Amino acid sequence: MNSTEPELSLNSMFRVQTLLLLRRDPKNGYVLAKELEEITGKKPSTGKIYPFLHELKDLGYIVEITEDQETKRSRSTYKLTSKGQKLVDDLVERMSNLLDVRMEQALDSCHHCGVQLFESKIIRKDEDGRELKFCCKHCMGAYLVKT
Repeated sequence: MNSTEPELSLNSMFRVQTLLLLRRDPKNGYVLAKELEEITGKKPSTGKIYPFLHELKDLGYIVEITEDQETKRSRSTYKLTSKGQKLVDDLVERMSNLLDVRMEQALDSCHHCGVQLFESKIIRKDEDGRELKFCCKHCMGAYLVKT
């Protein structure tokens, strides 16, 4: 993105969810509203959806495909462009990296083999009262024999 191009603000889950839904497949505004309502439990207003879609279109992240229907009204479907796909891929990667960092902070490691422990673990206190965490009884036994 060059410095004169306006930057897209992704400061709400509504905006992120909209992009993630468009990543799956092209959608019209009505379908987007329904799917966002299913995900969040809140129905987004058209005054929120369409201005964001127009912003995405103006910045080149989506294209609007107008379908003529048998009725007098036409329906627009919105599809990510390659630029939009890259934006969403980058967004997903950043979110994934944040989750990885947070998960690593929440996990313990086996005191013997170093495997990361999520839920199941064996905890044993050493002679100084420190908690030693092990992934299995075999690692605990091997560590205790070693010490």
